[in-house]
This record gives sequence, structure tokens and C-alpha cells, in this order.
Amino acid sequence: MSGDGHQTRRWAARLMVIVLRNVDDVLAWAGRLVDPALRAAVTRLPEPSRQIADLQLGWADGPRSCAAHERSALTLVCAGAVGGDPHDAVPAAVAVELLHHWAEIRRDLRAGDLTRKHRPTAWSVFGAQPATLGAEALLALAFDVAATGDPTRPAVPPVGRTTPEPVRPVSGAVRQATCERTGPITGGTTVRVLGDTVQQLLHGDHTTLVLGDRTTGDRGDLLRECLGAAERHAGALLGSACALGALAGGGDRAQVEQLRLFGVRLGLAVQFADDLLGIWGDPAQTGRPRYADLRRRRRSLPVTAALVAGADELAEVLGREDRLGDTDLERAAKSIEQSGARAWCRQQADDLLAQALLALDLAIPSPAAVAELVALARRATRHSA
Repeated sequence: MSGDGHQTRRWAARLMVIVLRNVDDVLAWAGRLVDPALRAAVTRLPEPSRQIADLQLGWADGPRSCAAHERSALTLVCAGAVGGDPHDAVPAAVAVELLHHWAEIRRDLRAGDLTRKHRPTAWSVFGAQPATLGAEALLALAFDVAATGDPTRPAVPPVGRTTPEPVRPVSGAVRQATCERTGPITGGTTVRVLGDTVQQLLHGDHTTLVLGDRTTGDRGDLLRECLGAAERHAGALLGSACALGALAGGGDRAQVEQLRLFGVRLGLAVQFADDLLGIWGDPAQTGRPRYADLRRRRRSLPVTAALVAGADELAEVLGREDRLGDTDLERAAKSIEQSGARAWCRQQADDLLAQALLALDLAIPSPAAVAELVALARRATRHSA
């Protein structure tokens, strides 16, 4: 057999291995690639912020779960989808993870949540101000990784140090190879995408604050604003994860935009699914009590949709100033169901997933990547509630 024939067989074998990977295999692979680089980046933080990051990322509890690798998997697979090497997208995946946990710390603090996914939140352990500072450290680190493309870059020595710490040979080699491969334009583009994502997240926060204070006004506007906030939160983050992966893989403008849109639609679908679980989810799986979002009177998508549909009993329960008991929570949940909002949210999650998959198809990715991205999307949007 000719040399070309051997090469063809090697590529065919590689493709088959990729196609046959199930979603758990993809998530485990993403964890093996990204977690060491993420740990290396977090190690660069000064000690107070590093402790907060360790708690936030769950490293004190052992290896991270497969679900924690969903964002990284999207970034890596999108890089391969446009014909690139997923290894080149590792810095982008690290930056997205850091950005996500910056947003999570802020959200937990704003909501007053004491626990998340069976462990205490950062602010409940370290206090509000230290947790805020730790979150800002994660954000700064995300931009540093995005700009340099090197999560292992040594930290700046503290003021007063006369002898700088030596640069490790491996890190230097990685940094040089990254610069030669991407150049300053790609690094700048990555930073711009990350900056746009931060602006979207902050805009979503402002909208959420306004929604929380609103007691009157057009109900249709209320639902539109709630959907907009959800898209700026969950949609923007997954959109940037996919776009940054496509950029790292060398995708053209159309591919990057379609994969970004895939992530945005997927992120909003995930938010619908999560909000359903926030009311009707199994506490053993979610780590939250039943009716968790109703207990704290959160204006989630099912709640907002029900209020817009005229669920007066729900409005009466949530408008009470005293503590809500189990009977009150059951009444509120039943009111949401009777309004049709629960079924509407389920349908929205399914429709958004379909829109995401259409955008994925328009990106003309590799067949192997399609199979993996579809599997990741379906896993992320499971809603048993």
C-alpha cells in the first residue's frame, strides 16, 4: 500500500475514534486537557484569592465532575469543528472557566445563596468583601490568559522582590509556540470577545436588578426583559465559549459567528432547563431544596411567564412579606403549572435547542464535531422537571 494509503487509513481511524466517543468520554477528555492549565493559572493568584478560587472550583472536594467540563468541551470541540487543533483552544477554555466563576461568585453574593451544588458559596465562607475581591482576581486572570495565550505564565513577583522567579522552560516554550501560531491579532480578538462577554453579563445584571424592583408596568415588556437578561447571562457565556474555540481553531468569520449563535441559543435553552429544575428539580441531583427559586422569590423564567399569563395566586404568594411555608410554595408551584408557564418553558427549551442545532449546521463543521456538539447540547439541556 502506498504512503498516501497509509495516511488515509490513519485519518479514517482517528475520525472513527472521535465519532465513537460518547458524551462522558468527551467531557473527561476536556477535563484532562483544561484542568491542569486551569490549576496552573489559579496557582498564580495571591494566597487569599487562591483559597477563594479553590473553594469556588470545588477542588477541595477532589476532581471536578463531568458537568463542570461542559463549557471547556464546547470550546475544544468547536476548535476541532473548523479544522483546528483542540489543544490550541486550551487557553481560551481556561479564560472562559475563569470568567464563569467570576460571574458565579457575584451571582451567589447578589442572591444571598449559602450553598451551591452541595458545597458552601465563597461569600458564605470568606465574607462578602473578600469573595468580591477574589472574583475580581479571577476576572483579571481571565484577561491575562486570553491576552497571552499561556495559562502557565509565571506571576509578576511581589513588590520589593529583588530576584525574579525563574521562568520554567516548559512555560517559555509554550508561550513562544503560542505567539508564533496565533500572533497578536488573534490574541487581541480573543480579548475583545471576552470583553464583550463581560459587558453582556453586566448588562444582564443591571436588567435583573431593575426587574427585581418592578411591581407595575406592561407584562409583555416584563417577559421580554427577563428573556433578555437570561440571554445576556447564560447565552453570552456559552456563545463566547464556542466563538473563542472557533477562533482558536482558525475558523472564518462566518463559522465563528454561527458557532457563537449556536452557543447563545444553547445557553438560553440551558437557562430554561435550569429554571425548571430550580422549582421542580430533585434536591439529590440539584443540591438545592425543592422550590428553591420560589423560596427566595426569584423572578425566574417560569415565574415571570406565569405572572405575565395572569397567575394572580402566584403574585399574591410572592408578594407576601412573611416567610413562605411549604404550603405556600406548593400553591405557588401549582399556580405556575395551571398558568401553562411550566409547559411553555419546556417547549421554549426544546425550540431553542433546535435553533442552536440549525446554527451549528450552518457553520459547516466536521461530521465528528457535529455528533459531539449535538450530544453535549442535549446533555446540557436535559430538564426532568
